[in-house]
Amino acid sequence: MKKYEYKCVLILGMGGRTTKILNSFGQEGWELISTTWAWHYFKRPIN
Repeated sequence: MKKYEYKCVLILGMGGRTTKILNSFGQEGWELISTTWAWHYFKRPIN
């Protein structure tokens, strides 16, 4: 069974700033799984 680690991040700002932050997390292997207002929830597999 796969195991994951999770991260909750509050991202405040406009589209350009948010896009840069989300792309940065993506490069680190984080997958965006949900958002609520400015909260962004991510997961990535644990080796």
